[in-house]
Amino acid sequence: MKPTVFWVVVVAAGVLACSALAAPVVLSSAKVGGGNTSVVACDTDGFTPSYTTSRGNVTAVTVGGIASPACGGGSLRVTVTNTSGASIATGGPQTIPAGSTSVAVSLSPQPAASQVAGVEIIVEGP
Repeated sequence: MKPTVFWVVVVAAGVLACSALAAPVVLSSAKVGGGNTSVVACDTDGFTPSYTTSRGNVTAVTVGGIASPACGGGSLRVTVTNTSGASIATGGPQTIPAGSTSVAVSLSPQPAASQVAGVEIIVEGP
């Protein structure tokens, strides 16, 4: 084999090997989609949060005013925020028992009561 032909074969083999290594790897066949749809609320008149404290820290948020049975079986999550609106503690998911109008959700971490400025309440489902 002539040296020129040898180097052409070596370079071609190297290009093919690099192309094979750079080929994309498909890990999943899941599809991504977008759109919007209306979501019906299980409770239209809002919730009434109250806080449980221990030694100056908020340990739980009790969410009251839950519409029953519309929200029963739903999953309740809370996020406690500071004056900037940043999350400082979260709780849940906590299942709303059928017939319940209030549910206590434990928080982690347990922030100082002086840091708490608001709470975001989310019900997923039922």
